[in-house]
Amino acid sequence: MSNTSPSLELSQPPLLAKELLRAAVARRPSRPGEVPRLDVRVKGFTPDARQLARYREVCGFPEDGYLPLPFPQVLATSLHLTLLNHPAFPYRLLGMVHVRNHIQQHHRLHAGARLSVHAWVEGQREARQGRELDLHTVVESDGAQVWSAVTTMLRRLPGMGERPREAGRPPSTDVAQVFANSRPANWSVPENAGRRYARASGDYNPIHLYGFTARPFGFPRAIVHGMWTVGRCVAEMGEAAEAPALTLSSEFRRPLLLPSRVIFQTAPQPEGAVAYRVMAEDGQLHLLGRLSPGASPAR
Repeated sequence: MSNTSPSLELSQPPLLAKELLRAAVARRPSRPGEVPRLDVRVKGFTPDARQLARYREVCGFPEDGYLPLPFPQVLATSLHLTLLNHPAFPYRLLGMVHVRNHIQQHHRLHAGARLSVHAWVEGQREARQGRELDLHTVVESDGAQVWSAVTTMLRRLPGMGERPREAGRPPSTDVAQVFANSRPANWSVPENAGRRYARASGDYNPIHLYGFTARPFGFPRAIVHGMWTVGRCVAEMGEAAEAPALTLSSEFRRPLLLPSRVIFQTAPQPEGAVAYRVMAEDGQLHLLGRLSPGASPAR
């Protein structure tokens, strides 16, 4: 059984920039290590209105008095980094890759709601390129669970395959058939998209800012945040993403370099669900996801 570390109790979400700085100077072994149970909680805070306004603007959400479906992920990101920077966590944070995200919204959240957020990590599993682990997040308001997420991260390890997401792999025939009758929308993602989202989210990871700050990490140009792409997709889906209870699943297949031109598509699925994808003009897949009405009962 994993060793259990005491939960961290915070009065406000930590500054994400501070956690990124801690990650930049941290040292972690490159070999696999045990991932113990680590918890962090923030109780009774209200999302910053200016941050929310910037998030809406950069992702394309209207001002409707509610938190956009993916926005609590922004609030949780600094908590996730706090966990991954914990001395008991065995890997260095820089170099970990966000590969999947699964969100459940049980009720729509008013923009001024007081929230409590609990995030934790425990254990890992072997994957083709290294080790995967899940960051769990639960958001409560007025004592009730209203939103939850599982954020899956990959730690690449030497000798365990190439880059994640099988970069360069064309979409499968099954995926292509799902979107065969979908009308594509062409998006131009500008060079400054990473910097604009960083101002909204607080995530100033250097891979998202400029080409010269991304190149030391193996990218020819800056790449946009994966959760910006998710947010932009959800905003584009309009009323389908405004139901009280929703489930949103996203799989990140390939980094989106800046600037880029991409193709966004949706396709109706059984039981009112919507499949969505973001694809490069040459057909390579960046993001594949599904938005479904309803959510599993809150625990």
